Amino acid sequence: MKMTQNQFMLFRDLVYKSSGINLHEGKMALLQARLAKRLRVTGVDSVDEYLKLLARDGGEFIHFLDAISTNHTYFFRENSHFDYIQDHHERIWCAAASSGEEPYSLAIHCLEKGFKPRILATDISTAALQMAERGIYPVERAKNAPAGILKKYFQKGFGKWDGSIRVKEEVRRMVTFRRFNLVTDPPPSPLFDVILCRNVMIYFDRVIKSEVVKKLYKALKDNGYFIIGGSESLSSIEHDYKYIKPSIYRKVA
Repeated sequence: MKMTQNQFMLFRDLVYKSSGINLHEGKMALLQARLAKRLRVTGVDSVDEYLKLLARDGGEFIHFLDAISTNHTYFFRENSHFDYIQDHHERIWCAAASSGEEPYSLAIHCLEKGFKPRILATDISTAALQMAERGIYPVERAKNAPAGILKKYFQKGFGKWDGSIRVKEEVRRMVTFRRFNLVTDPPPSPLFDVILCRNVMIYFDRVIKSEVVKKLYKALKDNGYFIIGGSESLSSIEHDYKYIKPSIYRKVA
């Protein structure tokens, strides 16, 4: 399968309008490789025919977004951010939850502190969410687990599951997973005490980033925390949050 520059532009525009993800020129080879897999699965013969399929098949469009979404994460990533979550925070939204490592890490952190908030975890990728709901991962994903945590909150796999771990039911019950598109979907309600949207806005340009940040602001309670990734910043856009420290912002009443 060979993709032309014009076809790449069509896919790039489609991805941008539907998800806000900005596929720059350097992503053409990656997109071509991911598309080749979808063509094999669907039995479609050409890129042009696949574009027509996407226009008429909403289910395949979701599979397409799954294929081009990047989900690289692990347990207890940037764990210091969780220090801002306190026992009076009842509703927390992990707005780019990927395959579930972030919300489960957060749930474990809260259990260790003695409280159980309700955690909503959303992502655009159905494949990632399916993995999250199963709660089964390669043990390497938990290499950053603090001492004793792995044994306390995970089950070790045996036999065909050797090398895998499963999040225990007590932790899984704290998290509700749901598909959500940060760009096109209205924010869930009621309002949240804390919203985490980490390591996803690096894929957005300034316009989409601004729109997403404003949407999440409206979903946050007064004095609630908005937490982004360590490599991200809101400095390039206008917003109403109060800067606390790198990655940490607050909605001040």
